[in-house]
Amino acid sequence: MWRRFTNALMFLTVLRLSTPGEITPVEVARCYALFPLVGLLLGAASLAVAFLLRAVMPPLLLAVLVCACMTLLTRGFHLDGLADLADGVGGGYTPARRLAIMKDSATGAFGSLALVFAILFKVGAMQTLISAQSWIPFALIPALSRCAIVLTAYKSPYARPEGGLGKTAADHLDGRTVLIAGLVALAPTLLLAPRAAPIYAGATLLSALAVRLLAHRWLGGVTGDVLGATNEVAEITLYTLFACLAPW
Repeated sequence: MWRRFTNALMFLTVLRLSTPGEITPVEVARCYALFPLVGLLLGAASLAVAFLLRAVMPPLLLAVLVCACMTLLTRGFHLDGLADLADGVGGGYTPARRLAIMKDSATGAFGSLALVFAILFKVGAMQTLISAQSWIPFALIPALSRCAIVLTAYKSPYARPEGGLGKTAADHLDGRTVLIAGLVALAPTLLLAPRAAPIYAGATLLSALAVRLLAHRWLGGVTGDVLGATNEVAEITLYTLFACLAPW
């Protein structure tokens, strides 16, 4: 279990708790079970920054800082996936062409716009939550968005015939791993926000299903970029939803 956690932490963040060795495809797939736990740690970090600095920084500036810290901790890994997916879908008309564009390391107009709007939505939502002193979403949303990654990957065909970063998950992710990931994400949600738990769970599931269905239609399956984009779509959806609900 510890090895799964360190692999998940290494895969999703800049943090390292052990020297990375050779990891088999099955081990990579199994570490997906603890993606929500890594997300919970990231959420705790963002909550700590927001809560501790709330008295000395205006809400907008603090929201920018929280978003920047999360981006640094994750290396912008998921944002890169969102940008690549937006470029592929926006610039190509066939699955093969879209996949070719996504493989190009350069970021085009569609990817740049996706990044701008993603960051604006998250910063705007975080500012609203900080102003309303609504702290629970900061802790829970990163865990739930990483659970969405697992839901999108489960039993999805891999779109690239030559393989890639997300192929191990598509090939080896099993139901037990998905169940553990769901429980790891749901347990703190029920503990910290029992009345809002159905809203959190429903929005997470709908985000994962939407990206999954569109990726299957546009690309013929998932890729590593699609899984990264899933995290961003789920985060944007959840932050925006709970910012809108914050006054109530």
